[in-house]
Amino acid sequence: MNLQSYDAYTLANGLTLLCAPMPAVRSVSLGLIVRIGSRYEPPALAGISHFIEHMLFKGCRDWPSPLAIASEIEGRGGYLNASTGQEFTSFWIKIGSGHWQQSLKLLAHMIRFPLFDPVECERERNVILDEIRMYRDLPEDLVSILCNRALWGDHPLGQDVAGEIESVSAITLDDLRDFHHRGYRPNRVILSVAGAIESQAVYEYVRALLADWEPAPDSLSFPPAPSTYVLPAHRIQVQDSQQAHLQLAAPGLPRLHPDRYALSLLNAALGEATTSRLWQRLREELGVAYSIGSYVNMFEDCGVVGIYGGCDPRRLIETLDEIMRVWQSLQEAPITDEELARLKEYVRGRLELGSEDSSTVASWWARQVAAGTEPLTLDEVIAATEQVTAADIRRLAQQLWQPQRLALGYVGPLDDERILVDWLQARSPLLPLHEQSPAQTGRQV
Repeated sequence: MNLQSYDAYTLANGLTLLCAPMPAVRSVSLGLIVRIGSRYEPPALAGISHFIEHMLFKGCRDWPSPLAIASEIEGRGGYLNASTGQEFTSFWIKIGSGHWQQSLKLLAHMIRFPLFDPVECERERNVILDEIRMYRDLPEDLVSILCNRALWGDHPLGQDVAGEIESVSAITLDDLRDFHHRGYRPNRVILSVAGAIESQAVYEYVRALLADWEPAPDSLSFPPAPSTYVLPAHRIQVQDSQQAHLQLAAPGLPRLHPDRYALSLLNAALGEATTSRLWQRLREELGVAYSIGSYVNMFEDCGVVGIYGGCDPRRLIETLDEIMRVWQSLQEAPITDEELARLKEYVRGRLELGSEDSSTVASWWARQVAAGTEPLTLDEVIAATEQVTAADIRRLAQQLWQPQRLALGYVGPLDDERILVDWLQARSPLLPLHEQSPAQTGRQV
């Protein structure tokens, strides 16, 4: 494990390199984060970041086909994957220690020199369109899309990362090349290497491999978080199914907010595990929901806190009411010392258990640097979590979750949409609305 220290380098072209030697392991993990994602996209190009991520696996200099790329890593027992989010696109490789140099060269060529072959482009477009249709057919995914749209409206954060059928269908090869040229620049990249490596050797190799990559002025930026929210809001899709899928969300905290450690404990208390209040009340005591839990998303200048559940449609309103009662229990009284100690032990345990392989270590440092903060060690994060009080958690619960701040997504059978609309609009505030938003940015909610 090496979540206590790392070596950092900055190339002349602006690329950030992080190295975390782990002498006890026999693997090397490469994590590369590009500061680009769906939040940077205009509506006409919605989904282009995700489209580019796919295309980088379809051929590059020295590896001209998807099979050549996959064979280079999987043929040696390694792992290669990527993901696109709202603000970042991430790539990672985990490989045996004897192959890290060739793997890093492959990753560099994928990022810098994709072929963007026209035939592969059209083939992959169809794959992505099928992916979009697949998620629209899955109620648990569709309800999340609807809830995000209810919360964010027309803001880019409200659009699906994969884009829309119409936008993806219209993206041209020139669009892909132009967006890649503007977004994939070394001054937007964090490369993190962890495992059986020696930092200076990695730095020398990266410098030889990537020093000629030309930086560019940032020509891509994303619009700030909404200054106002039109809430409460809802997006409802009525369809014939055996289960009702619901998602409730409210504006949360930005990524570097000082209350982020209290938020992790609040989320654990609310619905992150089977010991949480939502799970124990709604599933174990009442049996109204098979699936129930909470989640937190944090962005540069805003965030989301929410709840997802699946229930018998006949018990929909009961489920919604019980969700609100669980929140109210966290707002009305501080959690006990015993529960606070258990939550801290849970968070600490998850952090420690997740720190034992090279891919986690590479991700740990890369994500923090990408977020624009001075990276904290595992012990520093645990220490900050230990400082959270019961009063902090209660205050945050009061600030974040109020009916006049809620967005609702719903997919399932429903005799009349007004049933849900009336429920949402009829909720009286659990507690007075605080004058200042939790993000302390002065925005009105």
